[in-house]
Amino acid sequence: MYQSNIPIPAADPMPLPGPLWLLKTLLLVLFFLHVLFMNCTLAGGLTAVFNAIRGRSERHPLSRKLSADIARALPVFVAFTVTLGVAALLFVQVLYGNLLYTSSILIGVYWFSVILLVILGYYGYYYFNAHSGDKATAGSIVVLSLSVLCFLTIGFIFTNNMSLMWSPEKWLAMYRARPSGAHLNLSDISVVPRYLHTIVGAFGVFAAALAHYGTVRFKTDREYGSWLVRRSSIVFAGTTILQFLIGMWFLMSLPRHVALIFFRDGVGVTVFGVALLSTLAATILLLVGGTAKEPSPMIHAGFGMVLITVALMVVMRDMVRTAYLQPYFQLSRLQVSPQTGIIIVFLLTFAGGLATLVWMLRKVAQGRSQHAAASAK
Repeated sequence: MYQSNIPIPAADPMPLPGPLWLLKTLLLVLFFLHVLFMNCTLAGGLTAVFNAIRGRSERHPLSRKLSADIARALPVFVAFTVTLGVAALLFVQVLYGNLLYTSSILIGVYWFSVILLVILGYYGYYYFNAHSGDKATAGSIVVLSLSVLCFLTIGFIFTNNMSLMWSPEKWLAMYRARPSGAHLNLSDISVVPRYLHTIVGAFGVFAAALAHYGTVRFKTDREYGSWLVRRSSIVFAGTTILQFLIGMWFLMSLPRHVALIFFRDGVGVTVFGVALLSTLAATILLLVGGTAKEPSPMIHAGFGMVLITVALMVVMRDMVRTAYLQPYFQLSRLQVSPQTGIIIVFLLTFAGGLATLVWMLRKVAQGRSQHAAASAK
């Protein structure tokens, strides 16, 4: 496939096995779930590092308790992040395979390192889980810090690959300059703000999740629960302000025709506007609920608004990708040959998987509550 004299590998000649709208919806749903757990993996690790260091002082027992609570959840976060990430990546492969494979080859050296980094990071989180809380040592905190660095590096590699996938005009020159696969997309001025937007946003989502968790812990440990809700709501407000500034930087770094979809296109304006309103609502709800004498239902409402904001950000990301690729590649041109039987089997399996996911999360939450109740006695 060629556009404007830019060589782009031809799309897979096999037609799509399902309607385009269905495949796109599944991609966005899976990516949304992946992002939630990815935020907890990144921000959870960094939060655990900070509180583990702070908790080494006898003056900060609540920080030590929080680092231990997060440590028990970190391996679970990684498991769901990887599983849902692989699922989402498979749909990216189905829809944008010719683009993803090319960008992955260009950064192949770094792309292959992702597997090793995941293994090392995953092991480090398990190690810290066994050496956290009162058993935390300088060594275990160093291991945790290195694990967080692994996951931060993975995020940077993915940011480079996904942004390069949207920039076919760079491919040929990059390959001719160095065909070894040791490229990064650092010439793109949007890469750094895009990456920071992801990392800072992760802190906001995780802070909201901790505030929600604090309302649960308040029932068995009033001091710890209220401290967690109050602290997390303030962190969320601070990260939201920083995220707004980075978001504006990111928006201004996008090509003009891409950025304008959020100011001229009806759907883009609506999604962007609702995302801003939901962010503002989440901030107000969490701050008001978190600074009250006792945690209020506003915390749950604020957390719900955060989830809505993340979903809207996923949609906005997809709109940016479509605008980037518009001159080179359009999904509407792909052939479609629905395989109804396979689709039905997949949807039933997918629904069963989601049900299992909800059941597992409820079991994990119940286990955490029982452990907290036993510790409080």
